Amino acid sequence: MKMDWKEIMQKMEQLNEAQALKFRIPQTFGGGIAVIELNQNKGKKYLLKLGKDENVSPYSDSDKPKDLAKWVADRMGELV
Repeated sequence: MKMDWKEIMQKMEQLNEAQALKFRIPQTFGGGIAVIELNQNKGKKYLLKLGKDENVSPYSDSDKPKDLAKWVADRMGELV
């Protein structure tokens, strides 16, 4: 399900420590998986991880959900 950045941001604000949002990124934008979750370590609140499959690596972090939500929406991420 493709979502706009506002919908993604709302879902991010509802996350708890055991949850993550997984998005499939189209091949046009490099393909792979993007995962947004709460950062378990010190630092920024949200963590964006990227990878070609379920093995994802940290890519970016932010205290503002809008930044990461727009990144995923701009790449037409599809919630899985």
